[in-house]
Amino acid sequence: MAKKFRQLDEAFDWIFEPRSKKQQVERIKEVASVNQTIVPFVRWGVGADKPDWGLPEGIPDQTKVGRGYIEDDVPEGMGESTLTLEFRRIKQFTDPNANIKNLPPWKQEGNWAGILEGVHHKEATFLTAVKDQQLLSLYPKLEGILGTLGITNYVKPKKKKYKAKDVSDKMEAMKAKVDFTK
Repeated sequence: MAKKFRQLDEAFDWIFEPRSKKQQVERIKEVASVNQTIVPFVRWGVGADKPDWGLPEGIPDQTKVGRGYIEDDVPEGMGESTLTLEFRRIKQFTDPNANIKNLPPWKQEGNWAGILEGVHHKEATFLTAVKDQQLLSLYPKLEGILGTLGITNYVKPKKKKYKAKDVSDKMEAMKAKVDFTK
């Protein structure tokens, strides 16, 4: 029997608990068999499908999400709504022929902020990562199973580059202090 989750962030946390990629693939398929919103969220989140959301990056400034207001107040699984329930409204932002695209940008952002404030703060973070195609930064293990799921064309996460510090002057000063001839 397939396991059910109220929130998608809880489902993804459960999917990536095991270390085995085979078990992760089995789990994501199990969750997707019960919740059909998983597939579009994954495809949008990794950049396999690139809809025009018509929204700026990140969480809008007018929301209370990510500013410490809601995070302390709402326990796990107790958001007013869920991404699964709000999927019909979310999908409107990805459809170029949707009526929401006829609204001015400030009104679209207001509708988006309403969705984000209605869901649990962890789901709001998840949805923002999906919109910005940053799901792989939120769930790095997902990249290892994308090929098995049939997703080969996706936005690769940017690797952090570490710049080596120039310590040559310090090394020369240290060499001057130490006599290596002994």
